[in-house]
Amino acid sequence: MAVKEVKPMSDKTILVVENEASLVDLIRSYFVKAGFTVCEASGGHDALLLFESRPVDLVILDVMLDDMDGWSILRQLRDTSDVPVLMLTARSQESDKLFGFDLGADDYMTKPFSLKELLARSKALLKRAGTGREETVYSQGRLSVDRKAHLAKVDGVAIDLTPKEFDLLLHMIGHEGDAVTREDLLQSVWGYDYFGDLRTVDTHVKRLRQKLKPLDPIETVFGIGYRFNRSGL
Repeated sequence: MAVKEVKPMSDKTILVVENEASLVDLIRSYFVKAGFTVCEASGGHDALLLFESRPVDLVILDVMLDDMDGWSILRQLRDTSDVPVLMLTARSQESDKLFGFDLGADDYMTKPFSLKELLARSKALLKRAGTGREETVYSQGRLSVDRKAHLAKVDGVAIDLTPKEFDLLLHMIGHEGDAVTREDLLQSVWGYDYFGDLRTVDTHVKRLRQKLKPLDPIETVFGIGYRFNRSGL
């Protein structure tokens, strides 16, 4: 069967989309022991059908599948859902990671990886998704941000932010006036101790600034990181 499910007593469901059976077995066993419900699909079409048929709290998605690539699946998921998605890949290039983030991926792990770290990152994504459901609206000057609707507007016009850019904006707003380090942004926005290049933060900030124009609320604090200043609104 292409689709299987292991269901212990848990209120969180993880969908694993991976065609390497031995790896699926390891992930399933580890996550079930941690108390999660695990459903799995070896192909993209089965994964999308399964996702539509039942509630899923987190998707662990391999980039390379037999019937369709993970990027195509991610695009279709993002058309209808903001469910957290953690990508798995054998490629380690930063350009691939940034491409995934632009499409709406929330996290990215390169094979081979530690199951302990995969579980930790998954828990962090689920925790952030839970706190993200608060009905909080920020409105200041020409900027408004609706956390529940996952919508940001400049002068009343919606701007197209990726999930990571939206989380970055929310975090900066939540620490308005404070100098926030790149390390803190990685831990707070990505939800774990990131082991990659700190330039990932700079890249996301640069793109966020471009999308917020003509507003300019994000200042560079040289040698430290960034600061959100409402005077730029």
